[in-house]
Amino acid sequence: MRINEFLNREPVALQESDTLFKAAQVFLEHGIDGAPVVNAAEEIVGILTKTHLYRAIIKKIPFESAVSTLMKRNVRTILHDRPVEDAWQMALDYNVSRLPVVDYSNRLVAMMTRMDMANAFESLYQETDAIINSSYDGILVVDEEGNTLKFNSAFHDLVAGTAGPQQCKPVPLDELLYKSGLKLPIVQVSRQAVQSKSPVTLVQRLEEGKEIIITANPVYSRETGKTSRVVVNCRDISSLTDLKRQLQASRELTGVYQSELEKLKSRDLGHTFVCGNQSMRNCFDLAIRVARVDTTILIQGESGVGKEIVARLVHKMSHRSDAPFIRINCGAIPENLLESELFGYDRGAFTGARREGKPGLIELAQTGTLFLDEVSELPLHLQVKLLTVIQEREVARVGGTKPVKVNLRLVAATNRDLSAMVKSGQFRDDLYYRLNVIPITVPPLRDRSDEITLFISHFLRKFNEKYHMTKSIAAEAMDVLGAYDWPGNVRELENLIERMLVVTPHNIIAVKDLPGNIISRSRAFRDGDYHAAPEKEILRELYGRLRSTRKVAEVLGVNQSTVVRKMKKHGLNTAEG
Repeated sequence: MRINEFLNREPVALQESDTLFKAAQVFLEHGIDGAPVVNAAEEIVGILTKTHLYRAIIKKIPFESAVSTLMKRNVRTILHDRPVEDAWQMALDYNVSRLPVVDYSNRLVAMMTRMDMANAFESLYQETDAIINSSYDGILVVDEEGNTLKFNSAFHDLVAGTAGPQQCKPVPLDELLYKSGLKLPIVQVSRQAVQSKSPVTLVQRLEEGKEIIITANPVYSRETGKTSRVVVNCRDISSLTDLKRQLQASRELTGVYQSELEKLKSRDLGHTFVCGNQSMRNCFDLAIRVARVDTTILIQGESGVGKEIVARLVHKMSHRSDAPFIRINCGAIPENLLESELFGYDRGAFTGARREGKPGLIELAQTGTLFLDEVSELPLHLQVKLLTVIQEREVARVGGTKPVKVNLRLVAATNRDLSAMVKSGQFRDDLYYRLNVIPITVPPLRDRSDEITLFISHFLRKFNEKYHMTKSIAAEAMDVLGAYDWPGNVRELENLIERMLVVTPHNIIAVKDLPGNIISRSRAFRDGDYHAAPEKEILRELYGRLRSTRKVAEVLGVNQSTVVRKMKKHGLNTAEG
């Protein structure tokens, strides 16, 4: 259940300029002990509670003072479409009793208390009960000790004479079945599910001719990862006709699922989508969420981090996924051609122009997504025209008199600090604010080192397939690459793997095959921050190839004496000092 599905009341909020006296009146009038504080744009800027009023009384602060003088700033907020469980976890993590609920513009839409969360869980609990009891199948829930916790009406009918259909006191399952006289191997199936950590199914024929299919599914605790519950499903399959009908329905449903799966696969980014880091998962999660609406997005990050991947993800997950995705590198087109390439031109606009004119790249993105890469390189006079495209949704061709209407989604990207460029006059502030509606920052590869191995494996598969090879990387070489900072980010890593596959004469890429600058700058070789085995392997490989400590030192960018000392430390013999 999501927050906006049940919390729909208007929030009681204070303005920054409201006095403490007015805040006290609002608290009394609405029977509350705290309220969020918003600015003129309805954006939340703080929160004021009765504790603040008590503090004002004790410190003799005039009640004519503005609430902004006492309110708590940097308030934790939660988006309105997040699950209630997230709100509860946040309340526990930060020990707060209330959470302001905001939209994607940080505007206040509701105020959520722990009582609201409890009511939501109660509603969800009742809804779950209703669903379970509407099932034709008998459903039983037991804990890890084998005690019954809950069963529905259908299961109650199977074991007539036991406790009510909704809940029961925790009693051993075998005792419950013994009292009912029902000879079902539920205990055995449940234990097998716990031991195998996977669903277990068994068909049991009863004396009266009935056939019951029993399925036990283990449920795992989020905190411990161990089995905390077992959900047992009991179904009467006596009727062969009914079984055939259900089997056919199941096959049809499987076909639907398969069809939906293929649709999802077709919408995916193919082999370019690699994600094994929480910060990147957060980045992709935000991109997927904002893809549902046509708001403008500004993707920021260093060169080579994968900003275009995020832009394509936004396009693929949006309602415009079947329309064009037009990428424009604003820094790659000469400035004297940039305007006509972007905005197009009418007939006779300039010497050498086509007689019929030409639509620009912006027009080609009609109904689709326009991705402006390196938007920071756009000249100031073209920034004005781009601002018109965003605000008026129309393009003015070079030499044209009638603007062309466009319907598109705009995603921009840059590796520069646009806010600093605004201050220095290199970038228009009005355009910056129009682009920076939803900022997404892609972290550099050095901050997500746990993805390096994933990317290496991905690029190995990619280029092995491309060049019809079967090469791999030695574990020691993998350690060196994993300990390198990758200033060129993912692009540098991809180019290196391709180069290594092409130029290395043998099937296993070793440390000695890596470029010297990679080895010398890898943390695997730095004093006080390395594993001994990779360092020893580096020295052995390089010396075996170069046969000179001086040349090894040149490759690694260190003193020859350092190489000699480290080789002696690892017991490596040299033919020279």
